Amino acid sequence: MSLPFFITILIILIYIVLFMKKKLSFTANAIQFMVLSIISTNYITILTNKLEWMKASEDITSFISLLINRECILPLVGVIMVNGYLNYRRTRDKMVCFVCLLFFISVLDVLHVHFHSLSYPEWSLLNTVLVNGVYLLFCIWFGKGLYHFQKKEEESIGQNL
Repeated sequence: MSLPFFITILIILIYIVLFMKKKLSFTANAIQFMVLSIISTNYITILTNKLEWMKASEDITSFISLLINRECILPLVGVIMVNGYLNYRRTRDKMVCFVCLLFFISVLDVLHVHFHSLSYPEWSLLNTVLVNGVYLLFCIWFGKGLYHFQKKEEESIGQNL
């Protein structure tokens, strides 16, 4: 049951990313996606395999849904967070975007526990929410850096990153 759900969420997020207003160029968004994919993969791999704070499911369909979440969904949420943060002017709107996306990825973690694709023997959901918040803050920081380099390149050469 978890695999169709996470594939549906992935398709919806792809449509959101394709049609949302973006401040970052295609290349900057691709770099953002790749870096966030590497970070989310390493984060979950370290917690499950090395530290054994989380336990991944042995069921192949549940494990594939976990892979879809960490390889595609979390980086797409990061791209949405950065472009939303750069598009909004008011601090209130930026905070609403941050809280909504933090709630969204935290609900995905709860659904992983519900579908038995993840369990937390030595970890808590509160710790996961805190790490997700740090992940979104890193997304903002990295995206602002890419945006700075993009603007610098546009000013000096007249091209886009």
